[in-house]
Amino acid sequence: MWYLPTMVVMRFWSTVFLFVFLAALPVGAQEELKTESAGYQVGIGDVIEITAFQEEEITGEFLVEASGAISFPLLGPVPVVGMTSASISAALEELLERDFYVDVQLKVKVEVFASQPVTLLGEVQAPGTYYLEGRTTLTDLLSKAGGLKSSAGPVLELRRTSRIEGEGPPEPMIFETAKLSTGEIGRDLFLQAGDVLYVSPKQIYFITGEVARPGQYEISLGMTLMQALSHAGGVGKFASQVIEIHREEAGEKRILSFDLSHIRKGRLADPAVISGDVIFVKRRFF
Repeated sequence: MWYLPTMVVMRFWSTVFLFVFLAALPVGAQEELKTESAGYQVGIGDVIEITAFQEEEITGEFLVEASGAISFPLLGPVPVVGMTSASISAALEELLERDFYVDVQLKVKVEVFASQPVTLLGEVQAPGTYYLEGRTTLTDLLSKAGGLKSSAGPVLELRRTSRIEGEGPPEPMIFETAKLSTGEIGRDLFLQAGDVLYVSPKQIYFITGEVARPGQYEISLGMTLMQALSHAGGVGKFASQVIEIHREEAGEKRILSFDLSHIRKGRLADPAVISGDVIFVKRRFF
């Protein structure tokens, strides 16, 4: 006589229990466990595929119409908006078994997702309208769109069209594209129908005069004048403490002057750099 190790026996009975549990579930619920869109709630414009085992007359694809219902054989209009595949399956089986069948089993799945659009614009590989297929994160959407272009700027802006009653539209959410690219953020934010996302292009500033490396540079999120000077290698030993920013606003050119010594001592706020700025570091005169 020989004996199986205790761990092997435990694994065997665990597998048997799981199989029996899944087999006891309604067909629709089994299907829902297998799909990533298990919690997806059907909406207007979606197309659902319903398969009835050994009953071809009630098998087919059905559009969720503007009324929120599908036109189903024998039953006529059946409301399905807001329901999952499993709940649709259970509801249809109950209705059919009242008057037409003794025991009917249905498998329901969403064939075409078309009710929960989100719009992705700007510097991504494939901008356009996408449709949510269940719980979709910001990272999921960017991956589906092929990722960010090399021309992507420092931020992605997400505007949410849904609003709380009595309040205005919610403030846009801002995400750093550098952290989105590395996966540091975006994996925990789930999108909602109607969301509009925009990836801005790179923003450039120019710097010239008494700096170590004059030229053009990309603006990082929240960049200030002191940071811009640092990116260019810092000011030269003959540089004036008064720095000019040549800026165009509303079609008009302006020259803004800032004293570096006052900024360093905290007497003056370190100003933000914006796209198109030309920073001019003059040479001081003795």
